[in-house]
Amino acid sequence: MVDPVLKATNYLKELCNAGLEHYPASILQGIQTVYVGKGIVQCKLIITDRVLGEDGTIHTGAVAALMETMGATAIFSAGGSHATVDLNYSLYSTAKKQDEVKIEARLLGRKDDLASAVIEIRRECDEELIATGRLWMVQRRSLNVNHNGVDLPSKL
Repeated sequence: MVDPVLKATNYLKELCNAGLEHYPASILQGIQTVYVGKGIVQCKLIITDRVLGEDGTIHTGAVAALMETMGATAIFSAGGSHATVDLNYSLYSTAKKQDEVKIEARLLGRKDDLASAVIEIRRECDEELIATGRLWMVQRRSLNVNHNGVDLPSKL
């Protein structure tokens, strides 16, 4: 069996090197992995034109993509295959072009088939909190629906 931490590390490397036409690689291109452990992921990213909104700051959609990808990677690094059921986040500040941000995602806990991660994005230079979020994921095996005695994949 392949180590889930190694799989998560390789996944981040693939995202970093993927072409710009692939989502979420278009947002994550250039991400630097700082640390990947069981249930924790730490990365850095320099804000570029690809993730800027009209006002010249990081787009909230890019923040959401970072939150989901890093949170999912933290959960994935602890083992299992999951699908997102809920993501919520709060914005406290912003980042501009060429700002370096730190992203940290931690597995918060598991209960039955649910797993939860907390994610923080901070500006590197002054440690100012840009955003926090929480991601809930369900194990894929629990997404099957029994209809007339036949297992069908969920349409969610």
